[in-house]
Amino acid sequence: MVRDNILGGNRVTTGRQVPFCLFTDPEFARVGMSEKDAKNKGIAYRLFKVPMGAVLRARSLMETRGFVKCLVERDSDSILGFAALGVGAGEIMACVQIAMLGGIPYTSLREAILAHPTIPEGLISLFSTAAS
Repeated sequence: MVRDNILGGNRVTTGRQVPFCLFTDPEFARVGMSEKDAKNKGIAYRLFKVPMGAVLRARSLMETRGFVKCLVERDSDSILGFAALGVGAGEIMACVQIAMLGGIPYTSLREAILAHPTIPEGLISLFSTAAS
């Protein structure tokens, strides 16, 4: 449950997703749980991971360093967390965060028709291959 208390002029973020991006070269972005978080909470998950080279827009930009990965709850197909290291990491992370906020299962992103070639189109490649 989200607390909307105001403390010292700042909204409390308890119970809300707080994404972050490091605008390094390449970018790093993350939202939701990490693998360590899921393990510590005893949540069964599937890990989807592809190299950034699997993202067609990254290849067309010749920026293939990095990866895209996502944790999905094993029993519900709910997205638990996402991380990306590479070109456009913040933009692709924001797309996944919106899906998480809306309770959209990863399968909906996998089956979507997304503009080509874009960084978010890489979600189709990501969710078409399970790393574990």
